[in-house]
Amino acid sequence: MAIRKKPDLFDAFPDLETKVARFPIGGFPTPVHELKNIGSGRLWIKRDDLTAKEYGGNKVRKLEYILGHVKSLNKKHIVTLGGTGTNHGLATTIYAGKMGIKTTLILFPQPANDYVRRNMLLFHKYGAEIIYKPSMLKLGLHYAVTQRLKTPRAYFLYAGGSSPHGSLGFVNAAFELKHQIENKEMPKPDRVVCPLGSNGTLAGLSLGMQLAGLDIPVIGVRVTKANLGPMQVAGEKAVKSLMIRTLRFLRSQSSRIPHINIKTPEVLHNYFGECYGCQTKKGTDAIDAMKESNNIQLEPTYTGKTFAAALDLANDTSRGGGPILYWHTYNSADLKERSEAIDYKVLPGELHQYF
Repeated sequence: MAIRKKPDLFDAFPDLETKVARFPIGGFPTPVHELKNIGSGRLWIKRDDLTAKEYGGNKVRKLEYILGHVKSLNKKHIVTLGGTGTNHGLATTIYAGKMGIKTTLILFPQPANDYVRRNMLLFHKYGAEIIYKPSMLKLGLHYAVTQRLKTPRAYFLYAGGSSPHGSLGFVNAAFELKHQIENKEMPKPDRVVCPLGSNGTLAGLSLGMQLAGLDIPVIGVRVTKANLGPMQVAGEKAVKSLMIRTLRFLRSQSSRIPHINIKTPEVLHNYFGECYGCQTKKGTDAIDAMKESNNIQLEPTYTGKTFAAALDLANDTSRGGGPILYWHTYNSADLKERSEAIDYKVLPGELHQYF
């Protein structure tokens, strides 16, 4: 498969190429293929674990446009937030570092496991400033008030890279999928299933499907808390709000972007479990089933739960019997060796409890 140098979105709307900044990181398109011996023969996979060799996953798509925007503003410091094992935080640290940009990570607790511990060690390896806050309230206050007073010239990036700029990566991904369907690399799916964490992946894909003229619903599997107090942070309203803001941004950059009536995406809420990062039996079973049948690695926070939902949908023929595309967002680059030489005692003392 040939690597495309120009985003499919820029082919569809050429005037965006000179208006929307982008910092190329990944190799696209990522492959699609059928999953064997699982899911009643209906499951396909979009391999976003292969977006980049050094560190892949869905964050690469978002960071191409976020880092392009950061560079256009001549910013030298990014402040962002996430759980103690945040993949977004690691990807941002790695790729911002390649541009000479410092990253500050403000972290909240999540259950400890091997990938969480590994990511924390790699935050240090790649030069992140790490700030740990034991509660979401303290994290929010530090991000919104203390850190802004301390570093007013920094670029403040929401968790997961889920901003209008970040969502563009997945608007483009929908156009990429359209070309793969047209090129007969896969049949048109009945549905696409992806994780719903900070909203950007689902928002971008759902908006992109509408702009690309693809009548394919995208279903988000919620893997984080839906609300912080009265405010929804992950769910139908939050995703639709980000879709509207992303469309507004696109229309401000290109007169060719049509006005569309944003459709509210479907969200599955019953795969979350007890907390962010908590393992569930269905998620663990899905991880084992994927490894055994197709030798593809999932993890318990996002992709295990999402694939559990995709399996259930594939085994339920009451909603149609066509292909279901599971959008795989986990990095597949082997990071174990990179982290093994790092002593956890170099981390802030509050994080030593994880080891």
